[in-house]
This record gives sequence, C-alpha cells and structure tokens, in this order.
Amino acid sequence: MFATLWRHRSLVAELTRREFSGRYRGSFGGVIWSFVQPLFMLSVYTVAFGVIMKARWGFAGSTSAYALMLFSGLIIFNLFAECLVRSTTLISANPNFVKKVVFPLELLPVITVASALIHALIALAVWFLGYLLLAGIPPASALLFPLILLCYMPILFGMGWLLSALGVLVRDIAQLSGMLTQTLLFLTPIFYSIDSAPPLLRHLLLLNPLTFIVEQFRAVLIVGKTPAFAGLALYFILAWLFAWGSLALFRKLRPAFADMV
Repeated sequence: MFATLWRHRSLVAELTRREFSGRYRGSFGGVIWSFVQPLFMLSVYTVAFGVIMKARWGFAGSTSAYALMLFSGLIIFNLFAECLVRSTTLISANPNFVKKVVFPLELLPVITVASALIHALIALAVWFLGYLLLAGIPPASALLFPLILLCYMPILFGMGWLLSALGVLVRDIAQLSGMLTQTLLFLTPIFYSIDSAPPLLRHLLLLNPLTFIVEQFRAVLIVGKTPAFAGLALYFILAWLFAWGSLALFRKLRPAFADMV
C-alpha cells in the first residue's frame, strides 16, 4: 500500500486538491465556508449546551472555556464523521475509476481522508486563534497534537476501505451512516466529561474508538498534559491491524465492483 501511495503521490495530491476545492466550487464564499461552518456549529452547540443547558466541565466554569473544550472534541469527531459518510458511496460515486483497471481504487479512501484532514487542520487553526483570544498562549504540550492525529489516521483509512467496499455490496449502509454518525456524536464525550458519566456507561464509552483520541487530544491542547504514550502505541498498533484487515477485504472484493456499480 505504501509503495502504491508513493508511486501515485502526484495523482493523490491532485485528486485531493480537487476533492477539497470541488466542494466549494461555484459558491460565493469559496474556501471561506471551511472556516464559517465549524464556527457556526460551535456557536450553536455552545449556546445550546453551555448556556441553555448549563453544561460545564469540572475545571472549566466559563462559557468560553467550555466552547474551547467542545470545539477540540468536534474537530476529532467531524473528521471521523466526514470520512464515515463519504466512504459508504465512494466506489459507486466514481464508476469511471472503477472501469479503469490501471487506477488503484484503494487510493480513493486515502484521498477522502486527506481532504477531510485538511478541513480538520483548518478547524484546528481556528481553535488556536480562539484560544489565543480567549485564554492566551496554549500550553507547550499542544505541539504534540500531530502525534495524536498520526495514531488516529489508521482508523480512518481502515473505515474508508471497509465501508467503501461494503457500500457497493449493501447499499443500505449509506442510509445507516447518518444514523450511526448521530449516535456516535452523543456516545463520544464531546459535550460532557467522561468522568461525569455513570460507571457502567463510562465502560461503554471507553469501547468507542473515538473516546481515547478525544481525551488525548484535549489533554495536550487544553489540560497541558503529555499524552499517554503507552496507550497511544497500543491504539496505533490495533488501528493498523484494523486498517490492514480492511484493505485485505477491499482488495478481495474489488473484482466484483465493476459488475455492481
């Protein structure tokens, strides 16, 4: 896979650029929408959960602190949600690539993840700007955020290969993806602290693969702690095993794609 990615690196870069810019083609705002959309959703969630429902973290009593905590969790979740929703129709939406034997279809999920990652980095830049305005200079541990994202990437790649392959065989997966996204939004400690959940529910939340990454992301960005390196190493290994199995399944099912799109 790495050899294929390196051999077609120019193609991946060009298709990623088209994937990113194509979303805003024809709109008056253009790429500005990639900044406006996360800020708008942050404002809505902050007012709903931080003001109306008076949700607070144990160490963050102000609405601005809650907004920063909420935004950091949404960066991780939105990256996952975008890859999840787009992966289910990735093969069926690109029949021209499927018909071309020379095109490595396994690169399509990689391009989707790369495009979603650009949006996440833009949102992260907005977060850093907001932190500077509301709280001052972020802690030095915030420089370690690329390590958290690096350990997170295999999950996104694996999900892309798995769902894009299964989405060709079972078209209902595309309909279920929206429901799953909304469910995971509330089963991930984004609007609340995992410590505030009941013990039984806390164990259930820890089974969510997003929970650990969200907690580690917030630890380095806001709390000022170094990440749990042992936990990240184990997470990275398990994530790559999942990605490897998903890629193997993708390549096994690939001969059937041309007959089903």
